[in-house]
Amino acid sequence: MNKKLFNALDSALAKTAEKPLVGGKLEGTRARRAPLPKKGSIKRYILTSAQNNTHVNMPLWRNLLVMAKHYQAEIMVGTFSYNQNAHGELSVKRGKLKSTGDTLWFDTHLTDFICDEYDERVELAKGLVWCGEMNIQPTAQDPLSGLETYSHRKSAIFPHVKLAMRSVATMKGEAAKLNYTTGTVTLQNYIQKAAGLKAEHHHEYAFLVVEVNDKGNWWVRQVSAGQGGRNIQDLDVIVADGVLTTGNRVEAITYGDLHATIADPSSVATSLSMRDALQPKFQFIHDVLEGVTINHHSAKDPHTRFENHMRGLDSLAEELRQTRNMLERYKRPGTKTVVVDSNHDSAWILRWLRENDYRTDHLNAILFLETQLEVYRAIARGDRKFHVLAWLLRDLKDVRFLRLDESFKLCNKKIECGMHGHLGPNGARGTPGNLKKIGRRANIGDKHSAGIYDGLYIAGTTSRLDWSYAKGPSSWSHSDIITYPNGQRAIVTFYADAWRAA
Repeated sequence: MNKKLFNALDSALAKTAEKPLVGGKLEGTRARRAPLPKKGSIKRYILTSAQNNTHVNMPLWRNLLVMAKHYQAEIMVGTFSYNQNAHGELSVKRGKLKSTGDTLWFDTHLTDFICDEYDERVELAKGLVWCGEMNIQPTAQDPLSGLETYSHRKSAIFPHVKLAMRSVATMKGEAAKLNYTTGTVTLQNYIQKAAGLKAEHHHEYAFLVVEVNDKGNWWVRQVSAGQGGRNIQDLDVIVADGVLTTGNRVEAITYGDLHATIADPSSVATSLSMRDALQPKFQFIHDVLEGVTINHHSAKDPHTRFENHMRGLDSLAEELRQTRNMLERYKRPGTKTVVVDSNHDSAWILRWLRENDYRTDHLNAILFLETQLEVYRAIARGDRKFHVLAWLLRDLKDVRFLRLDESFKLCNKKIECGMHGHLGPNGARGTPGNLKKIGRRANIGDKHSAGIYDGLYIAGTTSRLDWSYAKGPSSWSHSDIITYPNGQRAIVTFYADAWRAA
């Protein structure tokens, strides 16, 4: 070995000795499996996040503790660090004690509940993991971006100040993978520059409730705080200023797209069971029509048309009859039923009237001509509020049909419920990306893939998940949106024909 090589080796060893900080591990983060509850019982968790060097929102924290006691829930808090130069150089997650100076610390109210070990996540149930080790910047605009495969096939929950939810496609026959963030229990504490100011706007005082039954099935719901933390609601349970009450109504339920003639019977029954338990003041139904008899996509597909014939759906009149019967099932005293103008409904019917030739469609000829005449009469009298589906189902009582672009706001005009989601700004197709930017919190359908994108909540579908055209991996799920009187919302996804663990 020559002299230069000896000198290089000596230099490397000396530098290593001068720098004791070192890292590296042989294996990645492991998952510790939490035990399932005993037979006939339910295990509940409350999951949230906390920022370094920041106090908790005390009204929210007190209410959270009251709800946790009521549910006998285990509280798990994931921590994250931000603005480390101000609160401790080289810190990554958390220290052990609160102290003065530039040491990283976390509010001592949270000490007994922190669950964020960097090398061990927790599998709360089969297919659902708590990733408390994840340290996402609170200023991240899309905190779930890039995490689709982080937990492999399992659904995952990540600590973050935003409430977000994404559906990730899986193979046919498997439930969609769902990724969530938690919201936070600590106060706003951001650098007052663009990224920090935007993060303040989306800062959610919130947590997730997770329910696990003895079979390992699980359900996740968002719980957000109204009035700065003084009021929270989960299903029928309200905690206001530390006082818990049960048996409370919800403001509304927005169901996943119905598509009546292809609706999943179990999903319909589960939605109606939830409705009867929560007694919403309003219920919103999207895409009530499958549109199978007038589907322009399959108009020249003989295989699909023969399949429709075998289903007994050759005529629009028959499809409307079945749709009307399904809507009758949804009607409930004390709950106002609102049908949102959707693409499978009026838009498809109007396109059918513009493009179809009744002379070659004898089964639909009379209904086609009657409907076409009514549309022309509406145009002649300048009736811009004419709604073709409402006219076709005019014998259906106590159901309100929203017109195209008609607004319907709830909770002191905080939540827009009048959009289906197929129409975007300035004539573009509606997407989560463009609809979340309109400056109005909204509940929509259309996508069949449930999600939370800032203030935009997207319901799933009530239909079967195995449509003939829906080939390949799918992110669809049976998911409904609950809106509470305090203006907060939750997405409930069904598992094992149930909307909750009990």
